[in-house]
Amino acid sequence: MRLAALFSLALVGACAPGRQADLTAIKGIRSAAAEWALVNREAERGRLIPPYANGMRTAAREEIAKETHALTQTDSPGAHHASALRALPSDAAPGLIEPHVKALQKIETALESS
Repeated sequence: MRLAALFSLALVGACAPGRQADLTAIKGIRSAAAEWALVNREAERGRLIPPYANGMRTAAREEIAKETHALTQTDSPGAHHASALRALPSDAAPGLIEPHVKALQKIETALESS
């Protein structure tokens, strides 16, 4: 019985680093996507000059790509949202980005509570 308990603890411990890496990546993807949506909203309103908006879009998309590669579970819901975000054009409407941000927030919360 004690051996089974030790094995279970070892198994949980082995999963923790991957889960922590995914949590960190999901947070990064969500944050970058939220910033991207904000930049696009403000650009639509004419509140940002094009070079600044383009630079911020590029930075957000690069961060999403970097964090996507850091995911340990490449077939997870978080990875699917990251892939969908990467498929959007740089000037995508905020309304196309925000549903992914909300879904990633739910995934992030679930990972934090487990």
